[in-house]
Amino acid sequence: QDGAWRRTEPAARALVLGVSTRTSVAITGATAYSCGVAGEAGKFGSSLGVAKNASNVGVIGPTAYYADTPVVITAAGGTFTGGKVRVSIHAMRFDPPAVV
Repeated sequence: QDGAWRRTEPAARALVLGVSTRTSVAITGATAYSCGVAGEAGKFGSSLGVAKNASNVGVIGPTAYYADTPVVITAAGGTFTGGKVRVSIHAMRFDPPAVV
């Protein structure tokens, strides 16, 4: 993770269905990576590709997050020295009825 890292997280009270990734710029320094959350580094996928355009759709059983929960990208087989990964969180949120 370098200075270009942006925090990505499901919002509090979201029901997450999956997280997908695409390597938009080839990753250097690591041979693969995992996508998950703290305590579950590979929840959305592990041994993911570092080549440009490698992608993964990490479908999970719906999981409720009751607090903002950062998605974590973890290097495998080395440390990140370059590259970019795009992350999409597929979730549903439920809001209370509006006050009238």
